Amino acid sequence: MSTNVSVDHGPARRLRRPAIGRWTRGFRAFYASLLIGTVLASLLPAVLLQPNSRVFLLKLVAAALLASLPGLLYLEFIRFKGQTLYDEYVINLFRLGIDQDCNLPAPPSHTSYYLRWKKDHERLETNSTDNLYRKKFEAVYGQQAVSTRGLFADPDSRPERSEGFFPVLLATVLLCVGWAMVVQPELYRNIDLLGGLPFSGRPKLPIEALEYGFIGAYWFILQDVIRRYFRDDLKTAAYVSASARIILVVIVVTMVSLASTSASTQLNVLAFFIGIFPQIGVQILKAGVNKAFMGVVPSLDCKYPLSDLDGLTIWDQARLFEEGIEDLHGLVTANLVDVILGTRIPVDRLVDWLDQALLYLHVPAESGGRKPREALRALGIRTATDLERAWTTTDTDAAAVQQQLTEAIAGAAGGVGVVQMLLASLGSTSSFLHVRRFKHHDWLTGQAPARAA
Repeated sequence: MSTNVSVDHGPARRLRRPAIGRWTRGFRAFYASLLIGTVLASLLPAVLLQPNSRVFLLKLVAAALLASLPGLLYLEFIRFKGQTLYDEYVINLFRLGIDQDCNLPAPPSHTSYYLRWKKDHERLETNSTDNLYRKKFEAVYGQQAVSTRGLFADPDSRPERSEGFFPVLLATVLLCVGWAMVVQPELYRNIDLLGGLPFSGRPKLPIEALEYGFIGAYWFILQDVIRRYFRDDLKTAAYVSASARIILVVIVVTMVSLASTSASTQLNVLAFFIGIFPQIGVQILKAGVNKAFMGVVPSLDCKYPLSDLDGLTIWDQARLFEEGIEDLHGLVTANLVDVILGTRIPVDRLVDWLDQALLYLHVPAESGGRKPREALRALGIRTATDLERAWTTTDTDAAAVQQQLTEAIAGAAGGVGVVQMLLASLGSTSSFLHVRRFKHHDWLTGQAPARAA
């Protein structure tokens, strides 16, 4: 019987392979034709049309292409968003020690965590397939991105998507309006919607400054979308942020133009940088208001800004702002699972920022005319785990190391208790426990660190 089955299936397999090959060749021919057609469509107008028609067509194509490029990147992204994101997410939960193993989702079976999870999960004695951490992932990426979906879902059910397309459409419309204002295509038909009514000219807007402000905002949006595309972080929230940035830049540039006395050229350059950094315009307005109203407006400066962290760029700072993290305290107290899911920042980098932030929050920048942070940096201490590791060293020169650390932090040899209280305070912070667990490298040694009582 087994021989008959193999004979029956053999021809079917031999018939399917040429069909797949024809489909592959068909797609290649389609994309090649599309590429050649695009090149011809770009070159033929330059040969067939008059100069004024070329400029008109060039403006239309430029406005349409530039406005649709961010949206096209999103459509391309959702086609290839793979299930490896889920496996990486689950493994990082185990590495960080976010919860007990039995409460975490099932890790990939080929990892060293699977047997440990299976042993602990069987002790729950429950038939429920729900899991909080998996639900968090599905809320961001949808059910189709869960690689272990076959373990808990009906194979005949259709997976649900988590995001709508409306934010992408809204951002594309705003980009179209902005580029139409910048490019200003020539009039093609003399159509008058007002029917001869006089144009009031209100509100009086700084049109030229707004154009440069929009160009600056578009520069930031395009850079941000491209970075998220390669980081597997291009979600519709990026387009909500893009729409909000465009609207905010219009408002801020308009207000700055009312308060500015500089030449139009300087205002245009300032508007461009406001498009990239809207906080510049807000600070300019605040400075002008403080002079008139004697400091009535509250300060917008942070005591512990994110910019103090090593390796954090303006793109990362803007990404953390979207998640509600505006300073170092917000980073340390944030839900680490949500930050990993929401930002797609590499976990190694995120843990390093957390490690730095913990040290900055516990060690002041200045104290009694001294600068403890700079003193620690001179000793090679840049993170909280670096400080703990150096203080608990068992080398022969451990006493000398502790003395140098004490002098750097407390400024006196008798400040050992200050350092010990600082380390005790760090040890009681949940984020520090996760950082310590991650840096133990238990996924490389195959051995879990001792669990804290």
